[in-house]
This record gives sequence, structure tokens and C-alpha cells, in this order.
Amino acid sequence: MKYTVQSSQILFHEFFKIERTHVMWEQFDGSMGKVVTRYAIRRGDSVGIIPVCESTGNILLIKQFRYPAAGKGGDGFLWEIPAGMIGKNEDPLTTAKRELQEEIGVETENLMPLISFFLSPGALDERFHLFYATIPDCSQIDEIGGNKHENEDLKIEAFERSQLCEMIKSNEIADAKTIASILFYFFLI
Repeated sequence: MKYTVQSSQILFHEFFKIERTHVMWEQFDGSMGKVVTRYAIRRGDSVGIIPVCESTGNILLIKQFRYPAAGKGGDGFLWEIPAGMIGKNEDPLTTAKRELQEEIGVETENLMPLISFFLSPGALDERFHLFYATIPDCSQIDEIGGNKHENEDLKIEAFERSQLCEMIKSNEIADAKTIASILFYFFLI
């Protein structure tokens, strides 16, 4: 299958880019389709980590304010796995280590890649790389974390499997990457 870009223009360029493209692609019958306009948010790739406490098997989550989610049936404070954008000249593993340190104050070499997937390919080019991390001693983790240089103010809490499943069912966990990551970890590993 192939596609052809007729033209492309960056409409917005700050933290991410918004691109308008005129593109056509091969149809399933083998013919080329019509030129259509598509938009893409060029954000870059990201990582997420499922941090598991060795002694209890509990999973650490962070709660933070997400402005785009505010007013959409909630207050904008979401439970999430630790996650972040891959920095320039970083690989996903390096980013995962950095994000664990910045968000929950933990350094570990016990990181294992699990899966990569697109978060919302209808609009975003972002590929998400999921890691599993074992945390030897969760009792020393502060209740508040985050990178102050990025204005992060994060609540950190450990949850049992049954709690997490109930939080997903009740929509208390409403972040897609977190839901997909937790369910992948519970049911496919």
C-alpha cells in the first residue's frame, strides 16, 4: 500500500505542530483514491511506565491536572501512569528512566519494554512506548512529586489490582494510555 503527499503546510508550531496535508492513498482495490485534506498533530513520541512495587505488587499512579480534560464531566484531575515525551537525542529507555525520576522520585535499572502503539492516529503522529518497572522499596516514595521546572504537581499513590480494575470500570481512571497500559499488563503479560 502506498500514499502520495501533494502538498503540506505547517499551520501552527509551538509545543507541537499542526500540519495540513493534501494526500491520496492506494485503495484496497488497487486504484489510487482522490486527493483529500488531512490534518496531523506532530507531537513526537512518548513513553509510559507501569511501576510495580516489588513487595506488594501494587502499581504506582500519579494524579495531575489536565486542562483539556477539565469541564468534560470532571474536574480535570486524572489518575495516570508516569509518562512523558521523548526528548531530543533520547531513546525511549532513557526517557522512561528520566520520567520515573522526575515524576515519582525513583531511579531504577529494572525497566523492560512491553509494547508500542499509536495513541490517536486519526490526529496524532505520537507513538507510545510502554515499559514495566520494578520498584524495590515503595515505602520511601513521597506522596507528592513532579518536576517543578515543568510546573508539575503530582499526587503519587499505590493501588492494588482490584482497585485499579474498579477505578477503570467506574471511570475514575479516564486516561486512555493508562487504561490500555494497565489492561495490557493485567491480561496480556
